[in-house]
Amino acid sequence: MAKYFQFQLNLTYEQCMQYYQGEVSAIQVMALTGQTVQFPAEHIRPYVNRLGVQGIFEMEVDNFNKFKSLKKLN
Repeated sequence: MAKYFQFQLNLTYEQCMQYYQGEVSAIQVMALTGQTVQFPAEHIRPYVNRLGVQGIFEMEVDNFNKFKSLKKLN
């Protein structure tokens, strides 16, 4: 059974560039439930614009807590 975590992400363009340049490989956030979750930084690429990444996101993980998907809610 899949699990879902919603969280707010507010990264500047400069912070996103750290992921592109390989300086950082994972993003750690606090879900709206208070849980800390981490996922590979490569999954934010579709959402990066000239300002960075902003918004509320939902991450889906499988039964083994392996990343399945990431979608922007707003």
